[in-house]
Amino acid sequence: MQSLEPEVNKFRPLCFCAILFVLSLLFLASGLFPAQSIESIGSEHVRLRMPAEREALGRDLAAELERCYIFMNRATGQSLPRKVLIVVSWDQSESSCNWQNAAITVGMNQPAASADVRTFLLHNAGREMARLGLLNLSGGAQREDTEFLFEGMIEIFIHEFEHNSRGLEAAWEISKFLDEMKLLGVATQRSWNKFSSGKRCFRNAAPGITLLTTYREMQGRETPLKLFESLKKSSLTASLSSAFKAPTAEIENTWLKRVREYQPGDEITIAADDIPRLLQTAIVPGSAMPGTTVELQLSFKDRYNNLLPNGVFVRDERSGSVIQADAASEPGSGVFVVKIPIDPNCSPGEYKYQVTAIDETGNLRRYSGSYRVAN
Repeated sequence: MQSLEPEVNKFRPLCFCAILFVLSLLFLASGLFPAQSIESIGSEHVRLRMPAEREALGRDLAAELERCYIFMNRATGQSLPRKVLIVVSWDQSESSCNWQNAAITVGMNQPAASADVRTFLLHNAGREMARLGLLNLSGGAQREDTEFLFEGMIEIFIHEFEHNSRGLEAAWEISKFLDEMKLLGVATQRSWNKFSSGKRCFRNAAPGITLLTTYREMQGRETPLKLFESLKKSSLTASLSSAFKAPTAEIENTWLKRVREYQPGDEITIAADDIPRLLQTAIVPGSAMPGTTVELQLSFKDRYNNLLPNGVFVRDERSGSVIQADAASEPGSGVFVVKIPIDPNCSPGEYKYQVTAIDETGNLRRYSGSYRVAN
């Protein structure tokens, strides 16, 4: 009887190829292969790389990104490279830039991005364009002791680009709180990681915003650019003295005086549909004992997810102290926690507190309440 083995061997390669083809289709269907990216979207100065399924969003933003490039290039003294690549990633949460390669990454894996994709992308691409220009101007001088200046100048530029300079007013209120908490000053801001825990946000940019604005108003809009240019060759303190024409101690005193003289308003409205609203306050325990702690659990409505715990401050009117909120144990719940210590010799009675909520846009709202201390 003739063996069928040679005939079977002929079909084995075909079967193997067919199996690979079917498996490939299954992998693609299940999304295990990375999404196809395109790089064809762009303008004169900006190239955009993003997933193919987001192409319509990229084309919609191309003209705005070009306008942002022109603004940031002018704002940073023509320091942006001729072409900038923007990579938009839904797998990353952080945005960054590589100034040597003229490349920017915008991380979209954030709650605020899902709330308003278009605005989030344009805002964060603009921030990184500003950073790229400042890095080129300063020769890459972004480091721990200068980070607060970069963050402050970037926020100033992006607010101006978005025609939202009024949103910077909230930075003065934040700086005033930080000053009362003994967290404002050149020495404190130089220790960026300790002060900010490495997080880029409006609260952490506020000292840089108010310092640079102080000298912008006193000595002209171009003065901060001279500071960044000086960082290319000099230390932070030498650059401050050279650009602002005064010893560092005098510069700091002038800045802190401006902050302390600031008269806060009751509220700032930048985006009426995104005002942080305090929905409910739970006080635990309902009546605290002297020598213990009373906990305020503050539940906010935040439409665009841009109210952060470090943007919520509570002033205890009994002690006069300012306390910053922490996030509750459930991330994204909109519940923030503030712990108010009660002195051991505190008299029984009802005591007031005031909550100030400042979101990343610069919206500011105040709320009042009270807690009880028992016998």
